Amino acid sequence: MTLRIALLRGVNVGGNKKVAMADLKAMVEALGFTDAKTLLQSGNVVFEAGATPDDDLEALLDREAEARLGLITRFIVRGPKAWRGIIDANPMQEEAEREPSRFIVNVAREPVTSEMVAMIRAAATPGEKIEAVDRSVYVFFGDGIANSKAALVFGRRTLGLTSTGRNWNTVQKIAALIGA
Repeated sequence: MTLRIALLRGVNVGGNKKVAMADLKAMVEALGFTDAKTLLQSGNVVFEAGATPDDDLEALLDREAEARLGLITRFIVRGPKAWRGIIDANPMQEEAEREPSRFIVNVAREPVTSEMVAMIRAAATPGEKIEAVDRSVYVFFGDGIANSKAALVFGRRTLGLTSTGRNWNTVQKIAALIGA
């Protein structure tokens, strides 16, 4: 079996798309996956899966979350090697270590293009830094995320990116959970 990390997009944020982590874990196990563990309330689940490709797992989890939980969301799936790659590729290690709650990694389904990065940077305010590597966008919100206009761009369909963000503390907690 192969360990996988599944991140849910936009759940339990501001009272929207509520899902209990116990229900998420039960759904994953009902699909035949084993050793499911959830982390925090932001929609993170780790489980053992077969050799099914990540994009097939994403489609399955999307469908089943709607059918079983009445939850319309998107899942982004990665394996431990890919998760370790996200950490190792971080182009802003200093910012991540200094202020991990203001440093967000947006993990995406699609490769991040230079046009997407330009759209995000165009909305950025002074003190915000944006870099992309493969299917991740690393953002340092120098003054916090609450008033950021760049953060809002990730929710726009015009960006063309299916992603979900986790702060550096959560990225590290997931790494510890999977032993990466």
